[in-house]
Amino acid sequence: MSESAEATVPITVLIVDDEELLVKSCGQILSSEGYTVFTEGRGRNALDSLRRHHPDIVLTDLMLPDMDGLALLKEVKRLAPETLVVMITGFATVDSSVEAIRAGAYDYIPKPFTATQLRILIGRAAQQVRLVRDNAHLRDQLKKQYSFENIIGTSEAIQKIFSMISRVAPTDANVMISGESGTGKELIARAIHANGRRASRPFIAINCAALPDHLLESELFGHEKGSFTGADVLRRGLLEQAAGGTFFLDEISEMSMDLQAKLLRVVQERKIRRVGGDAEIPIDVRWVSATNRDPDTAVREGQLRQDLLYRLNVVPLRLPPLRDRREDIPALAQHFLKRYSQEYERGQLRFTPDALRVLTEYPFPGNVRELQNVVERIVSMCLPGQEIAPVDIPDELTVRHSGNGRPALHFNADQPFHDAKSDAISVFEKEYLRDLLQRHGGNISQAARTAGIDRKTIHRMLVKYQLAGRDD
Repeated sequence: MSESAEATVPITVLIVDDEELLVKSCGQILSSEGYTVFTEGRGRNALDSLRRHHPDIVLTDLMLPDMDGLALLKEVKRLAPETLVVMITGFATVDSSVEAIRAGAYDYIPKPFTATQLRILIGRAAQQVRLVRDNAHLRDQLKKQYSFENIIGTSEAIQKIFSMISRVAPTDANVMISGESGTGKELIARAIHANGRRASRPFIAINCAALPDHLLESELFGHEKGSFTGADVLRRGLLEQAAGGTFFLDEISEMSMDLQAKLLRVVQERKIRRVGGDAEIPIDVRWVSATNRDPDTAVREGQLRQDLLYRLNVVPLRLPPLRDRREDIPALAQHFLKRYSQEYERGQLRFTPDALRVLTEYPFPGNVRELQNVVERIVSMCLPGQEIAPVDIPDELTVRHSGNGRPALHFNADQPFHDAKSDAISVFEKEYLRDLLQRHGGNISQAARTAGIDRKTIHRMLVKYQLAGRDD
């Protein structure tokens, strides 16, 4: 049996011809190759068979008793665009063959043809069918992997994000995702792509902080041969490679202002120029961007062009830090526990209620990514089937924090009194200021009024503790 018969799901072929001997002969040849074969002698019967059996390939004569073969071809492409049509031509004229290809035929085979010619041609068509199937399967797997169900959490904050994604994904609106490192910005970007109209096209991501300017520009736009030292060949940039798909710009505020100006032109005009080139190349991508900074603050501090922000920030999505949705920690922990238990073959592991309480009380400054790493570390140290108790959780999650998840005040009796007091005050000031600013959305004037202290004092503390706020 040939390679074309080895597919898990058999490939079906509908043969349409009024020559009974030809139909019988072709049917026997293709059946022996492992194809599932249906036959019809008339075009209208073939359309009924198409609706019933949904064949992968239609092998039809150009001349049928009740309708023109090209008319049948057009009806097949209208009813089942994914079905491949191979035309049998009695005269093998150039005109009829070209017309068939233009009308959407996969290929043609002239009479008379041998069994080997038939096997080769249908074999090629079958490979095309399998390729389409594989791509569809991969798309389904990606859509499942990045489905909304994988955005774990029942908190009000994450449900709001879930709702916004479900509404914006089917559109082509540009999205700006902001949030602390580790909150899952790329996961959200991939979910938007996988659940949108461009899901079958590429998703290309680039971290703007990972490359120096000259390399980043070449990566984005590509370069012409000889445009700089080492440019030995023409290279298509990532924006060209993302044609029709989604382009994810991670840490957009880390891109230089000069390069941001070039990017703005691309977003506006939907055209690029390769480095060292003059030709303008049209591009069609959906823009999804991300930053771990507040975008408006980045604009004020000269890290992000305001006009670029306007273009990219059509739909803003702000991901909450994990400490602001602690009720989601148990579900996330269980999700990662299941994943790594399977990966490391640890059987059915489970957290005790006390272990989950410890995890929930920890503030996770590294957010979901830190929780994921912690659970992987726990699982890697477990025995198969083990019950995970607080003693199995890394010490740094348990010894440095109090019950409310904030840093506890630990005193070192070896320190002089005033030194220990100064350390405790620093912990208090930093946490008080962090909560105060969070309550007022970072507004320094409002925070100062609530605290009953001068704005200059707030500014000094922001510098001291490396925290961010905003003036009116």
